[in-house]
Amino acid sequence: MISRGVLLALIAISCVASRSFKSNQDLNDGGPTNYDWEMNAVDPNKIREYLIELSKEPHMAGLRRDKELVEWIADNWRTEGLDSVRIQTYSMLHDYPNKDNPNLVRIYNSAEEEVFRSHYKEEGVDDPNFVDAFNAYSKSGTVSGLPVYVNFGSIEDFQQLKASGYDLTGLVCIARYGKVFRGNIAENAANFNCSAAIIFSDPKQVAIEGTEPEHVYPNDFWLPGTGVQRGSLALNDGDPQTPNWPSVENAYRLDSEDVQALLPRIPVQPIGYTDAKEILSRLGGQDAPEDWQGEIPGLVYRIGGVFNSENEGSRLEVMVNNILEEKESSNVVGVLYGSEEPDRYVMLGNHRDAWGFGALDPSSGTAQLMEVVRVLGQKMRQGWRPKRTMIFLSWGSEEYSLMGSREFVEEFQIQLEDRGVAYINTDVCMSGEYLSPASSPTLAHLFKSATKDIWSPAGNESYYEFWKRYEGVPEEEDFEPDVTMSPGAGSDHASFIYLTGVPVIDIMFEHDYKKYPNMNGYPAYHTGFETFRLVDEIYDPEFRMFRACAQLNLRLGLEMADAELLPWRLEKYADVMDAAIIDFGLNGVFDKLIELGVPTKHISEAVLRLRKSITAWREYISALDLSNPLTLRTINDQIRGFEKTFLLKSGLPDRKQYRHAVIAPSKFDAYGGSAFPGIGDLLFGIDELGEVDRLARIKELKMHISDLMIVVDRAAKYLQPLPLL
Repeated sequence: MISRGVLLALIAISCVASRSFKSNQDLNDGGPTNYDWEMNAVDPNKIREYLIELSKEPHMAGLRRDKELVEWIADNWRTEGLDSVRIQTYSMLHDYPNKDNPNLVRIYNSAEEEVFRSHYKEEGVDDPNFVDAFNAYSKSGTVSGLPVYVNFGSIEDFQQLKASGYDLTGLVCIARYGKVFRGNIAENAANFNCSAAIIFSDPKQVAIEGTEPEHVYPNDFWLPGTGVQRGSLALNDGDPQTPNWPSVENAYRLDSEDVQALLPRIPVQPIGYTDAKEILSRLGGQDAPEDWQGEIPGLVYRIGGVFNSENEGSRLEVMVNNILEEKESSNVVGVLYGSEEPDRYVMLGNHRDAWGFGALDPSSGTAQLMEVVRVLGQKMRQGWRPKRTMIFLSWGSEEYSLMGSREFVEEFQIQLEDRGVAYINTDVCMSGEYLSPASSPTLAHLFKSATKDIWSPAGNESYYEFWKRYEGVPEEEDFEPDVTMSPGAGSDHASFIYLTGVPVIDIMFEHDYKKYPNMNGYPAYHTGFETFRLVDEIYDPEFRMFRACAQLNLRLGLEMADAELLPWRLEKYADVMDAAIIDFGLNGVFDKLIELGVPTKHISEAVLRLRKSITAWREYISALDLSNPLTLRTINDQIRGFEKTFLLKSGLPDRKQYRHAVIAPSKFDAYGGSAFPGIGDLLFGIDELGEVDRLARIKELKMHISDLMIVVDRAAKYLQPLPLL
């Protein structure tokens, strides 16, 4: 029997309005609300004060200073008047280098004399609490072997070496940072039988204008030769002891043997380019290809596999002495209750922990988040409340494997799936003036209207106008910003979109990619030179980009929290799928699937049905009386639920932690993303399998293509008028 309330809801939904809802015309581009007060309220001087406090000491996860910052942030948010502030703590598996026995890379000559020893800390970084150079979760142990240069350590680089006749078994692989996630470098090296891996930062990416002292920190933002990029190697998100379930008290935890099966299989150690030169200059063998050449001064990069004649009989040793420790790490959760829909959550977050001083990663993002809370606290004291609840999140232990956010999402997965509206992430707020936006497809268009409200670096025009001019768009033409619609998994947004289907935005202002096309990220990333001085004297002395970053977070967060009708653009998913299908046709993926006997037409037809369904849905809601609050809430819930139709219950093939079938991190680069990633994952290496395994893989492909057809059709059916199934 249908209750009276449900019946009234169905009647309201099916009614045709005598007029359209006032904001229907703004559905795609956001509403016309004026945000001048909020934009003017952002204070660069306050952001600077926050950054001083956040970056004055190293604050690694699980250690003293990070715990102090937990309390400082919580106290600050309570002072600003948030309705609820709590500290949520998890006990998780961390990894630290041995203070008494630092990790080292050494070369011994034929007489077993040590002729080279790497730096384990940057020259000029004297803070006793600054961590020695290491890669978290590296396998501990000492390994010796001959060195081989593997370029960026991508799958393609290793395959190229193999095709050229190189057997890497037992060799120590030397890769440069810059193209793929370091954890994938470690995994690729192990898969190609390297005994250990060394990863270095190359001047071609981190010292483009020269390695002389006048060109590097502290005189410029480029990296000195002893700068070492620390970072985690974990390929699974969350606490390694509790994969895909939360690390709550009394939860089952894997034993050490099972944990090791999830962690890197070989020792891995990062070094700077000063030390890399000592190794690479001793390599023999063939010259590396032109596109493998870096820019260490005076060096021709060789493949190696052997030492040169002057160093014949030498050996390269990698010694890693990391210690796994279970330690507590906390999230800070601040809540501003919504006045009309307190059970609908718009979330803004940033992680707090750093490998060192972290003035850029993550404290630039934390500083702006503190300012967002301050501005909203001031607005609230004037009698305002958002329509929907806003939640502010300071994550712990992100640097290890997104642990704080992953465990939170795993613990509250049901609530987030049911109540989540969107999550806005800002990891590194700025390392330049140029916005590099990423988001779920449904939210990408929001950057256009939002950047029309925030300020340019000079403050004399909108950021949109500044951005449009930088991209070379004529003044009389419209500018559609380029937004990455597959946001990868390099930060805390990952679990929201890939596990719960909550759409996300990831905000970062970066360098001038036209001027520095080879630069990836920023040079001081995860090194001892990522200091307040770097920001205050070089990157953003007047904190204008910090202001723009905070303004953008405010602007987007407020629109999502206060919009009557959620301004999602569902057809962008059809665009992403169409582009993927075109690419599959052009790059031979569909030809390969047909060759394997895997049908492809059904997924293509499903995408066409989805596009038609979205068009019909738009016509349907345009005729509804959205002034009826029950009808409005029901349609908003339909909009919110759309993304979740793409979730696979059991996750992607062999990657249970990622449930999103359409956009997800690439299996071979966790920083990147790809459309329909399961297809590429399953096709990879299929021709190298034995017959039994190959047939099993083909069966997996058929099942997965079928799953894709089902979820795309499920999305299309989900958009039917609500009284219908």
